[in-house]
Amino acid sequence: MVFAEVVDFSNYEKQTNFLRENFLMKKEYSLPGDFISPLANYERQKLEKIVLKANQKTWSYVVKKGESLWSISRKFNIPIKDILAFNDLKDSSYLRAGDKIILPGVEPKAQIAIAPKKFAGKFVSALKEVGDIVIPVSGFNWGKQHSHNGSDIAAPCGQEVYAAQDGVVVESSDGWNSGYGNYIIIRHPDFSYTLYGHLSMRVVEVGETVAKGQLIGYVGNTGYTLGPTGCHLHFEIRGKTNPLLK
Repeated sequence: MVFAEVVDFSNYEKQTNFLRENFLMKKEYSLPGDFISPLANYERQKLEKIVLKANQKTWSYVVKKGESLWSISRKFNIPIKDILAFNDLKDSSYLRAGDKIILPGVEPKAQIAIAPKKFAGKFVSALKEVGDIVIPVSGFNWGKQHSHNGSDIAAPCGQEVYAAQDGVVVESSDGWNSGYGNYIIIRHPDFSYTLYGHLSMRVVEVGETVAKGQLIGYVGNTGYTLGPTGCHLHFEIRGKTNPLLK
């Protein structure tokens, strides 16, 4: 004779076998078994977003020309899913330059070294018109000429770098490159050239046509720079005056 095994179901009754949505509201909802209705699933996702937003510091960010959800996520090391949640965006959402979005976390602060008195310079703002070009990056312009009509602009690594004028990319390369590090050269309609050195990342390649003020890369300290605190843009203008020099 075979006896059926006796199972004590009292232990199971003590376990959580119901869907509960009461961690933000006093009201409790329950559904039998593992069944989750579409409405309950929607409510769960909505409540998870509320919790995420309530427990995080945030800051406002203005989307720059050429940026995407992916590049912003990579730049600030923020998961794309968090950016989507904070802005009620979908994966297919299209960002345009000038759009304002909310980013979770503490806003990064620029740490710019103070220039020695003998190299007195001044702070310059990206995209400000100077003659027929725009300033390629925000930071402290040393104003001292070196290399090929070049000037250094101290700025935190990861700061956006923009094309100073319309043109075509004729060189774009990673590596040491004679001390320039990762760099870009653009040829302009007046047959002058601009060079952007020590970049952390390039976002344009040889043969691409770029517009004045278009995002082309990010500040870094590649090539010949002074250690981990040497983040800056080496900016040259070949074929005409560099307005960022003294």
